[in-house]
Amino acid sequence: MRRVINSRNALVLVEALEVASSLFSRALGLMGRKTFPSGQGMLITRSGNSIHTSFMRFAIDVAFISKTGEVKYIKTDVKPWRIVVAPLIKSTDCLEMPAGTLKKCDTQVGDILRVED
Repeated sequence: MRRVINSRNALVLVEALEVASSLFSRALGLMGRKTFPSGQGMLITRSGNSIHTSFMRFAIDVAFISKTGEVKYIKTDVKPWRIVVAPLIKSTDCLEMPAGTLKKCDTQVGDILRVED
């Protein structure tokens, strides 16, 4: 299983990473799930600079990251039925995690996140 680690402080943000890279999996995302347990995460590739939480039942933390893993923008505790637009110029990937993860792992803009197998 893949996991996500913050290079600055060596803390593990995600123990079980799911990657949404197909058109269908990116569009579906976390919609319809009943829970999003601690330690899980979803990396949505080529998400651009926005995501939505329509049809979701829980709040999430969101980190927009560059292709090199640099955190460009974060938004915490995003409730269902919201839209998050990051003020970015370049398209990015988006890492979605259970609410509270970014604070617990002291993740900040500028940190480098690594995906490990």
